[in-house]
Amino acid sequence: MEKIVFFIVVAIYILAGVAVTRYVKNKDDFYVMSEKGSTLLIVGTLAATYLSAVTLLGIGGMVYNEGPVPHVAFGSFGAWLGTLFAVIYVGRKMKSLNCQTIPDFFEKRFNNKWVTVIAVSIMIIALLGYGVVQLIGAGVVLAEILDIPFPVLILLFTGALLIFSALGGMFGVVVTDTLMFFTMLAISLIIAPLIIGQAGLDQIKSLGEVIPNYWGVTGAEERPMGWVVSQFLMWILFFGCTPALVSRVFPAKNDFVVLKTAVIGIFCAPLMQIFIFLAAAAMQVLQPGIDPADRMFIVGLMDYTPSALAGVGLAGLMASIMSTASTLFVLTGFALAKDLFENVLHKDIDEKKGLILGRAAQIVIAVVVCIIAIMQPSSIFWISIYAGSIFAVSWMPTIIASFEWKRMNSKAAIASMSAGVISFIVLGELNKREVIHLSPNFDHFYVSIIISIAALLLTGFLTKPTEHEQFYYEQMKTSKLSTSTIQSILAKPNGLAELRSEYKKTFTYAVSFVVISVVLWGYFIVNMAL
Repeated sequence: MEKIVFFIVVAIYILAGVAVTRYVKNKDDFYVMSEKGSTLLIVGTLAATYLSAVTLLGIGGMVYNEGPVPHVAFGSFGAWLGTLFAVIYVGRKMKSLNCQTIPDFFEKRFNNKWVTVIAVSIMIIALLGYGVVQLIGAGVVLAEILDIPFPVLILLFTGALLIFSALGGMFGVVVTDTLMFFTMLAISLIIAPLIIGQAGLDQIKSLGEVIPNYWGVTGAEERPMGWVVSQFLMWILFFGCTPALVSRVFPAKNDFVVLKTAVIGIFCAPLMQIFIFLAAAAMQVLQPGIDPADRMFIVGLMDYTPSALAGVGLAGLMASIMSTASTLFVLTGFALAKDLFENVLHKDIDEKKGLILGRAAQIVIAVVVCIIAIMQPSSIFWISIYAGSIFAVSWMPTIIASFEWKRMNSKAAIASMSAGVISFIVLGELNKREVIHLSPNFDHFYVSIIISIAALLLTGFLTKPTEHEQFYYEQMKTSKLSTSTIQSILAKPNGLAELRSEYKKTFTYAVSFVVISVVLWGYFIVNMAL
């Protein structure tokens, strides 16, 4: 029964993705769905992208083995703050500058091909790693259902993704993400509580007596405190600038949609996660010893939920993987087609050829990701940490300085991004091979972020911005998404009435979700503490 339900729901995802391809008429549709995204669509795609194989399989497995505090209270809380930063600060600012991708911003800000090339290269490498995680996760899920070799499963999954991501671009991804979001809610709000109920809250809270330090700050593995804090910082910096989340803002219709998305999406993210992570702890009560731990949630679905719900849960699990993977395929394809070919090589191509190029680039990326995923180089959690750290140590310092520092220039951007990535990779390998010995409380992530910032500041003070960089900085400071939104609404018939209505709706959303959050999280904290 669960297999039938699973395949029906997944088929609906794919058919919906194919159906929306008829709306893709030009490159604006393909890259930012012509900025037609409603609040529902942007909330759906943001929340669906946030909840990926890393959450359900990677971090879920770590919580199952080690306890929730180091990975949830620090790592996931950092990711939550990073998501808020990505939407409200980075995404809004770039959208106000009419950027369709993050490397598009680098191109406009510096007008330097080497900055764009380095930024695109970092993006492709890091997103490839994060994409590999999703494909491995898909293989793990499908292997529990189908008696088919792992490499074949990866190929089948990739083919299904390309049907709507390559054909529909951002349009296909946003619409299918929103559909998938509702099945993910079913996992968080229906299935996870069922598993928690079978284990019992008292037994879950008593895990610390069975597994020493399970509820401790450093977890059952007694992770160094410096490592735990680095997870908090890494997820803030990674999620704050990752294209997978920042790009969710670009298709939004206007600033009101972005603000409402921030309110609702940021509420949904921890709501969906907290029950999943409690269910991971519940599985330690119900069935300890699951190996590898990445399978924990799949075992919970297959063995501890009714068949029909298990099918929905497996489909929701697959949805969390498909939504993030399709986003990564689209973004890396955009990086090759738009940011590298069109912007750096300055190739003027018409709408039809631009669409073909964007789709072909996604196929190339899919082939590369498939090959790496089939090799299964590491566990889901550790690959995601590595990919996220690359963004954190290279992009985030450059992006913030580009927004806020008048002396910021292309030389400083190149120095910061290059120094951050190279130092992270080299120091990590040297420490791993015991050529150098870094303290567990101050690992190579800390060193690399310091090197990246130092390289940026030193180069920025020693060099001067070009005339273009000075001009664009001043232009950037006067560009506000709120201003353009107000102007566009007031230009409509009855625009003033519409503007007042939007203000009231946004204020109502904000107040309502604050009240709901206080009641919900207050109730949860009191019950878990007693």
